[in-house]
Amino acid sequence: MDADFWHQRWQASRIGFHRQQIHPQLSQIWPRLAVPAHTEVLVPLCGKSNDMHWLVEQGHTVAGFELSPLAIQDFFSEAQLAPRQAALGPYQCWQTEHISLYQGDFFHAGQLGRRFDAAYDRAGLIALPPAMQVQYAELLARLLNPGAVLLLITVNYAPEQQQSPPFSVSEQAVKGLFETHFTIEPCGKIAEGQTNPRVASGALSFFDELCFVLTRK
Repeated sequence: MDADFWHQRWQASRIGFHRQQIHPQLSQIWPRLAVPAHTEVLVPLCGKSNDMHWLVEQGHTVAGFELSPLAIQDFFSEAQLAPRQAALGPYQCWQTEHISLYQGDFFHAGQLGRRFDAAYDRAGLIALPPAMQVQYAELLARLLNPGAVLLLITVNYAPEQQQSPPFSVSEQAVKGLFETHFTIEPCGKIAEGQTNPRVASGALSFFDELCFVLTRK
């Protein structure tokens, strides 16, 4: 997807992917990973996810990457936070004590020369079409140190039934993308069934959320 697509989605407030609630897989599985407090957590394509506040509450700092300045403005405004702003490499960095959000194209993140020991992805990989998913997985491998953990949440449905975000990424697809550089542990599935509007309407035959813990080799 090109940048204009996502800018238009935020400008039109077509952000059905945003959740007010903390994702249940994050709150259930993250504590089991024993990520040390004060570890900085990489959150690619973060939007204005409240999951980042939850990670801070666990003692972490957060480095989020987001294309839309509207998403970042909303994130800090809704939390009643006043971030500092500064240009940093290809990004405009919005920063508070515990959260740094980099506004710009995540695929330029390597230019910052930074590496991370933990990452969380709920809506990054599935926002990208298959051709870009390969580049995305390779970039994550470069940004994460050996031993780093990535909590990855994807969705799975019959891909021929929908060719727009969120894109279907099955367990087999996750293995194809990541197993060269990561060990992969499937951690659960949430079958939405008729509670999903597109399943209820008949547009999709099923819709599952899949969760994985990936560890950088």
